[in-house]
Amino acid sequence: MIKQFFLISKKPELSAEEFRCYYEANHVPLIKRLLPMFARYRRHYLDHGNSTFRADQAAPNFDVMTEIWFARPADFDAFIERVSDPSVIAEIRADEANFLISDATRSLRVETVE
Repeated sequence: MIKQFFLISKKPELSAEEFRCYYEANHVPLIKRLLPMFARYRRHYLDHGNSTFRADQAAPNFDVMTEIWFARPADFDAFIERVSDPSVIAEIRADEANFLISDATRSLRVETVE
C-alpha cells in the first residue's frame, strides 16, 4: 500500500477549530471530487495545547498530518497525473488559500509494511 503524507499548516489568523471546520466541510469534499483514486483519506489534527514535546526540541510547525492511501501503484500514478493538470491544481490552490499556507505544506511518499 502506498501512502502520501502531507504536513499542513493553518493560516495564523484561524483558530484550530476554524481550520478544522473549513478543512472538513469544504476541502475534503473538493479533494474527494477532484481526486477520487485514493483508497483512504485521513486527517490527524495536532493538539498543540496538550501535546508533550521534549524540552530540547521545537514544537511541530504544522497543524495536521493528512494521509492518502493508494491501493495500487497505478492509482498513485493517476493521482500524480491528475494533480499535474493545471486546472485541477489551480482549483485546489484557490481553496487552500482560504485556510492553509500552501508554501509550507510538505509532502512525503511512504510505503507501509506491517
